Amino acid sequence: MKSVLLFTLLASVLDLCSNPFPVSPNIVLPTPCKMIDGKNRPYACEFEILNINFIGANNEILAKSTGNGQYIKLPKSKAISSSLITNGGSLFYTVSVSFRRINRASFSTDAYTLSKSSITDPISPGETSVVDNTIKVGANIPDPLIRPNWVTFTMQLNYSTSGQPTLVAPPQLLMLENPVTYAKMTKPTYHHDRDRAEAWRTFQLSVNFSE
Repeated sequence: MKSVLLFTLLASVLDLCSNPFPVSPNIVLPTPCKMIDGKNRPYACEFEILNINFIGANNEILAKSTGNGQYIKLPKSKAISSSLITNGGSLFYTVSVSFRRINRASFSTDAYTLSKSSITDPISPGETSVVDNTIKVGANIPDPLIRPNWVTFTMQLNYSTSGQPTLVAPPQLLMLENPVTYAKMTKPTYHHDRDRAEAWRTFQLSVNFSE
């Protein structure tokens, strides 16, 4: 009996020596993400954008963005609505963004913000605008089998008809932001708005005016 107890005690001591600070299986370490300069972001990115669907009349998916920099061309005739002005007009499409939480928030917030920009790397005030600042997202990292989060909005594309029809400053970037984290990552230390966002997606948007 004594030898059994001695063996058990010795095994416990050896295990403690090899693992002096064991990690609880319930603790999920954050997955870092990179900033534009290649360095780790000081606060782990909360989200990953999966797909962006561009939707027209009758809820038809006209195009899908699955990665950065993809070319998206939408047919004019499939816009959900349109309007005309002198020397131009506007086309309206539905945009649906699917995203998933990959890290817990570094700073808690009541709601997240979806912003857009007509350039791919905004750095100055006024180069971004808010699409929706009321997005609610659960605090916990979901099981991979659970459906992702979705946020949907109506996108307005303005165009000029002086000469050939041409889009005027179409959106090229969408960003999901935690407003608290965004405010803490101040300029000039964090120069690029994309580095301050929890997830972002760039794309090259155009319209086929003959379709």
